[in-house]
Amino acid sequence: MSDSILSNISIEEPFTKASPMQDSLTGLDRYEIFLKKLQKAIDSMGDRRIAIIYTDIKHFKYINDTYGYQVGDALLRDFVKEMTEGNGYMICCSRVYSDNFVAAGYLMDEVTNEQFKDYIQYLNQEREVKFREKYLNSRLQFCTGISVVDKNSRSTDAETAVSNANLARKVAKELENDCCVLFDAGMMEGIKREIEITSQVPKAIANHEFKVYYQPKIETSTLKLTGAEALVRWQKPDGSFIYPDQFIPFIERSGQVVDVDYYVYREVFEFLAGRIAAGQKVVPVSLNVSRVHLMKMSILDYVKGLFKEYKISPELIEFELTESIYLDNTAQALKLVEGLHDIGTKVSMDDFGSGYSSLNLLSRLPIDIIKLDKVFFKDDTLQESDKIVISCMVDMARKLKITSLCEGVETLEQSDYLKEIGCQIQQGYYFSRPIPQEQFERLLDEEKN
Repeated sequence: MSDSILSNISIEEPFTKASPMQDSLTGLDRYEIFLKKLQKAIDSMGDRRIAIIYTDIKHFKYINDTYGYQVGDALLRDFVKEMTEGNGYMICCSRVYSDNFVAAGYLMDEVTNEQFKDYIQYLNQEREVKFREKYLNSRLQFCTGISVVDKNSRSTDAETAVSNANLARKVAKELENDCCVLFDAGMMEGIKREIEITSQVPKAIANHEFKVYYQPKIETSTLKLTGAEALVRWQKPDGSFIYPDQFIPFIERSGQVVDVDYYVYREVFEFLAGRIAAGQKVVPVSLNVSRVHLMKMSILDYVKGLFKEYKISPELIEFELTESIYLDNTAQALKLVEGLHDIGTKVSMDDFGSGYSSLNLLSRLPIDIIKLDKVFFKDDTLQESDKIVISCMVDMARKLKITSLCEGVETLEQSDYLKEIGCQIQQGYYFSRPIPQEQFERLLDEEKN
C-alpha cells in the first residue's frame, strides 16, 4: 500500500534549525501554528475531506527512564522522519507535547474513512516492528485516533477536530489489539457517561456506596486460606451495582481513583484492626495501586498514617502494582516499592505476563511476589505451550526467591498442575469469586474451627 492513498499535498522539509514557530526538538510546527493552518484548510476545503491523525507512543516513558532522554529524543526524531519523509499528503504536522503528535491531510475521493483507518493501522504496525528492533525491550506501540472533517461537518473548528481525534486516540490506547480508532459520534455519549459517573464519586465516597470485596488466596501445599485481595464494588442506594469496568477507567483519567483507593485502604485497615481487637483470625490482604499514585506519590504518607492510626502489623498488608505500571514509569515505581518496603509491607507485580514482560525488571526491582496473569488459563484445558511457560515462570521466581502466585484458576486440572510445578499460592473462581466482607469473615471463622 502506498502513500498515494492521500492527495499529493506538499509539506515543508523538516527544519534543520527551528524558528520560534517551530518545535525545537523536531522542527515541526508549534501546535498553535498547526491549528491556524488546519483552520485555513477547513475553511477552504470545498467538497474534500480532511483527516486529522493524532498519535502517541505507548510506553515511551520507559525509554526515557531506562535509556535516558537523549535516546528518547532520538526516537521522537526518528518517528517524525517516518511521518514526514516522502509523505506528500500532509497539510501540516505538529508535536502537541512530549510524544503526542498530530497531522492533517486531504483524503482522496475513492478512499473511505474506514479504509484510511485500516491504512494507518497498517503503518503503525509496520513502524512498531521497525522501532522495536532498533530500541530493544521497548514494547513501543503507536496509538492513533482519527477524525474526518467533510462537507457535512465543515462547521467543525480546528480545535474540535483535533479534540475528536485525540478522544479516539485515548480509546485506541485502552484497546489490546486495535492501535488505531476512527472517531464517531457515539464517543460523545461515552464522554457524557464519564462526566455523569465522575460527578457522582465524591457523594458515593461520603455515603459509603463503595464496598470492599475480598477474593481469597489459597496456599497450594495445604489448600488453606492464606490471604486475600481487596477489590472495590460500587453499590448504589437502590441496590444496583456499577461494576469496576464501568467506572474505574473514568476515575483513573479524572484522578479520583486516588480517593477511591484511599477509601478502600482505610476500610481494609479498619476491618483487620477490628478483628484483631476481637481476638479473631486475620490473614494478609493485598491492596491495588493505581498508576495515578506514581504521579502524586502521596500514597506513602497516607499508608504511614494508616499504620500509625490502626496499629496493625505491616506484614498484614501487601501492595499490588500491575506489570504495565512498572514498565511505564520504572523510576517512580522503584521509588514507591522502596518506600513501601521501608514501611515493612510486601509488594507484588500483578498481571505478570499479560503483555511483553520485561524480565530484566525482576532483577532490578525488589519484588516480593509475582502474580502470573490469568491469560495463561484462557482455556479450561491447559495447552502444552502454556504449561511450559507457567512452569518456567514459577521456576524463575523460585530461583530469584520471589513468591509465585497464579490467578485465574478455574478448574481442578489447573490447580493440580500448579501444585505439581511448585506454584506457592493460587487465586481464582475455582476456590472463590470476590465476596462481600461478611461472607469473607465467615470463611476466616470457619478456618479457625
